[in-house]
Amino acid sequence: MTLAERALKRQKKIADWESRIEALHQKYPRLGEISRLFSRMSLELVMLEMGQGKMGMTREELLQAQEALQAEKKQLLKKHHLPENIYEIWWDCPKCQDTGFSGVGEKCACLLKEEQQARRHDSGLTPEQQEQTFNTFSLQWYEDKARYQAILQQCIEFAEKVCAGEKTDNLFLCGTIGTGKTHLCSAIANYVLQAGRSVVYLKIGALLDLIREYKYNFEKDDTITPQHLRDLYQVDLLIIDDLGTEVSTDFVREQLFYLFDERINYRRPWVISTNLLPNEVGAVYEDRLSDRILGTSRILKFTGTSIRQLKAVKANRIGKKESVS
Repeated sequence: MTLAERALKRQKKIADWESRIEALHQKYPRLGEISRLFSRMSLELVMLEMGQGKMGMTREELLQAQEALQAEKKQLLKKHHLPENIYEIWWDCPKCQDTGFSGVGEKCACLLKEEQQARRHDSGLTPEQQEQTFNTFSLQWYEDKARYQAILQQCIEFAEKVCAGEKTDNLFLCGTIGTGKTHLCSAIANYVLQAGRSVVYLKIGALLDLIREYKYNFEKDDTITPQHLRDLYQVDLLIIDDLGTEVSTDFVREQLFYLFDERINYRRPWVISTNLLPNEVGAVYEDRLSDRILGTSRILKFTGTSIRQLKAVKANRIGKKESVS
């Protein structure tokens, strides 16, 4: 939400409050009288301090009268089953009164949460991927648990460096389908997002579609803006899934080269997930592009049977046992 949108939201809250109080006083006139009397007495207290009192009451008398009015108002609210806070503006966040700031330059927790939700929404992670974390990554499906424990640790260390803004090698996750690459990519993304950093997670096809739409249709489509493209180049972390499944053309190679080159220049890390092995990358892409992909990356190889297949086999066995019993 922008500052202008927050200001409009506050104005609406205040207008709603004013309408609520007006309707309340019309329905219960005595409450309106109490509010007006209380306000007059508050003004009289100020005037007394200036030696210009007009009501002929002392400060102590005024305070006692206000206390009596407050007690009467409380009884009326209780009698008519009205909430005690009916005279307050019902802010979504009472701490910052919906300004988004709890102090000068200090963001309120509500704004921090809103920004995190926006980053998560804009990241491209599906609801399922948002639940894939380092904690939910299980080693039970791997025969060589020590090797995958090492891979997991390298992914955690990479995510920590991205969160800290430290320079790090990129990650190149490659190998067999269904062996955990996507889960670890999602876990890295969620870890970085939780730390308040920005992430864009795209399959290679969607990434290239975004570039094409901007290159060819930016004058026709108002939903495509230069910011969409800048996000690819400068977002804190870019994750590209299924590299190598796209149709390789001169346009594709040129745009990927420019993308990786720009991110190298801005020192913005990326993660690539692909079924291509390192020695296959050079056959698909020209040398200058494959050099940027592999020459700046730590290669993590995934092998073995698809975890999805292993889970399906296990579920089938359990189903058979239950049917027998």
